[in-house]
Amino acid sequence: MDRITTDQLQRMLVGTGTPTGPLYRRLSESLAELIDRGELPPGAVLPPERALAVALTMSRTTVVAAYQELQDSGRLERRRGSGTRVLAKARHTVSSSELAGDHVASQFLDGPPATIDFATAALPSLGIVADVAASLTRDDYLQLTTTHHGYHLKGLPALRERIARWYDDGTTADDVLVTSGAQQGLELVARGCLQPGDRVIVEQPTYRGALDAFARTGSRLLTVPMDDDGLDVDALEKLVATEEPRLVYVQASGHNPTGIVMSADRRRRLSRLLDRYDVVLADDTSLAGTAFAPNDSVLGTHERLVTIGSLSKVFWGGLRLGWIRASPQAVARLAQVRGISDLGSSLVAQEVARRLFDHYEDAVAERRTSLPVQLRTLTGLVEQHLPGWTWQEPRAGASLWVRLPHGTATEWSQLAQRHGVTLLPGAVFGAVDDHTRIPFMLPAAVLREGIERLARIRR
Repeated sequence: MDRITTDQLQRMLVGTGTPTGPLYRRLSESLAELIDRGELPPGAVLPPERALAVALTMSRTTVVAAYQELQDSGRLERRRGSGTRVLAKARHTVSSSELAGDHVASQFLDGPPATIDFATAALPSLGIVADVAASLTRDDYLQLTTTHHGYHLKGLPALRERIARWYDDGTTADDVLVTSGAQQGLELVARGCLQPGDRVIVEQPTYRGALDAFARTGSRLLTVPMDDDGLDVDALEKLVATEEPRLVYVQASGHNPTGIVMSADRRRRLSRLLDRYDVVLADDTSLAGTAFAPNDSVLGTHERLVTIGSLSKVFWGGLRLGWIRASPQAVARLAQVRGISDLGSSLVAQEVARRLFDHYEDAVAERRTSLPVQLRTLTGLVEQHLPGWTWQEPRAGASLWVRLPHGTATEWSQLAQRHGVTLLPGAVFGAVDDHTRIPFMLPAAVLREGIERLARIRR
């Protein structure tokens, strides 16, 4: 990452700095935060002042003052003819090249932002999580701690068996690998299945964490469009036939960020591709439990089908409990990949998760009741205060994928930040930058205040 484009820097600035104070100081603090975290690495060339000023809809004088303050603090060096560059000081204790660029985890580094947070689409915890966690007794803990050394690379056997029974399709415990959340499952699939140069097909748009995971493998990303029924399977098959990808990543049962649920016909056609082409299909079902209506969302089983599951959306993100379902050979090999950096998830959390499966259907029913109500609250506010903003009606998840009437979402995110609202531009999801994602599982008063602040933006 030698030269940072204005588009890249705009996206990286989302959610950084403080929402108050002189504009040049806010920009300076945001850039300092990115430099200190390593996301703008030593030697990186920043955009020219004029270009950045236009992109951020601020004066060139403001950018010049921010750059000057960073130069005075020893973070930047500016030379006529060679541009503005992040100063290469003595190497930091932590200086991995993986820090460079925008990452999905960046927004969670420092807790909730000092703004109205429209960047995070997490659901509030259900009360049953606390009830089940509190039900564990000393004897339960002794059972966990005295029967084994505690290192279960594949996961707690009793939980793996419970997940296998939950599928109710012949899945066995040997087909299940428990992970510390679906994100770790996705990372393991990327690390275990891909090599530099491999082609990976994703939906457009797609989950930004998947884009991060695949980028770190050195893979080449290809995209397939979506419509109201989900992934365009005809376009996918043409691309598979011509490009011979190693892996296809989909979210058939609930799509982040759009909330689309793939139609039953397309799911069947997607599954049949595995019989005709030598490709790995990774189906991320993290949002399956948030679908507004019952649907047969599981793609089935196949030697080259890898399913990623999670309890985080249904119960609580803090559980950090997910899994991979695949063939026994694939599970064994992915467990070996996992063991390189992690010897297993917390057994206590896994025991809580095992018991939560007994309440899964009740949790889904609760989400199915509350999510549409919250969605109607948000869409009513958008219709009232932001005429011209349009959207696809979601059928799963906790966010609304909205199209802006003019400008780019990256520009809107910068203006929103100045009004105390953090927005994610559509570009971070690999989409055309005229969309943004707005979560609706926030208190009604917070939603109203956030939408009213966005309505005050003048462009």
